[in-house]
Amino acid sequence: MVTRLYVDNFRCLVNFELKLDETNILLGPNGSGKTSVLDVLRRIRDLVARGVRTREAFQVGDLSLLQKRSEQRFELDLQIAGSAYRYALCIQPAGDRSGMQLSEEILEHNGRPILVFQEGTLRLYDDDGAQTPSFPVELGGSGVGLVRTSSSTRRLNDFRQVMAGLVIAGPCPPLFRSETTSEDEYLEPLMQNFVAWYRYAAQENMGAIAGLFGALGEALPGFESMDLAESGENTRALKVAFRRPTDERGVDRYGFGQLSDGQRMLIALYCLVFLSTNRRVSLFLDEPDNYLALREVQPWLAEVVGRCGSVLDQAVVASHHPVTIDYMAGAKGRWFYRDGNGPVRVGNEPQTTGDGISLSETVARGWDRE
Repeated sequence: MVTRLYVDNFRCLVNFELKLDETNILLGPNGSGKTSVLDVLRRIRDLVARGVRTREAFQVGDLSLLQKRSEQRFELDLQIAGSAYRYALCIQPAGDRSGMQLSEEILEHNGRPILVFQEGTLRLYDDDGAQTPSFPVELGGSGVGLVRTSSSTRRLNDFRQVMAGLVIAGPCPPLFRSETTSEDEYLEPLMQNFVAWYRYAAQENMGAIAGLFGALGEALPGFESMDLAESGENTRALKVAFRRPTDERGVDRYGFGQLSDGQRMLIALYCLVFLSTNRRVSLFLDEPDNYLALREVQPWLAEVVGRCGSVLDQAVVASHHPVTIDYMAGAKGRWFYRDGNGPVRVGNEPQTTGDGISLSETVARGWDRE
């Protein structure tokens, strides 16, 4: 579980710190940095868990216009199996400013080093704290992501697995592709490859399919089942079956692209909850309640919150939706503020509230920023 994120010199995030719990909602007006926070987490995850190179994960154009320095710093604190991990990363433009390069990387467990990369030298430590031989290296990506683990470096592997379990997306159902030729372990930023992810996740979590279909049957009137049908060589198309209203035994099968945006969104959201169970998973979702009807939001939120701490490690959503705000924003709200185009700051409660007024109504009236 991610407990703290520190970001300096990334877009509007300057000397920015965010502390997180098992469940949180990120609140604030457009342009207040909520999506930038999720972008940072995605880039760090890709660097560490997916082996993406530094210059592909980070761009010179993301340096803050509020700073003159060229170095970016990121810190990530996690709780893993009762232990505290801290990951620190420094990135700066290459000498020719053709891209960003990693200048420092440190991973610690309970304050003791696991991996240290500084001044071109990589040092590794096993689980007993013994240092292995250090060696000079020019890293094109994360040392944590590149180093091979062994039985003596279990903590390094635990950290990498938790980072791989960060599901970070801002689902946009009009962009969902209905067919796939691949099985994708990771979702694209807008979940365009949802069907490819479903093809992978359904095989990894076959035991969860019955529960998923049961939940979808309650959320989507008439929902019966869904499957991946052959539609070409190595190509699968997602088909969804609905019961006919005039014939209890009859069903109609629709292509995923034939469904409404709201139906596709509900299917995707419930799949994230039920099929993200084969490893430690934390959900970081940007406005997942878009396209949903008012009555559809709270049942899904209740499913997510109820599974946190057991099936899910953590769930953090950024939202403007009144149902989500009123359901989650009490003690779990993280309120983002900016003074004009200045740096982002975050608090645990709105600046002002109205007596007898719901939090969503307070936000709608703008009182939270007075």
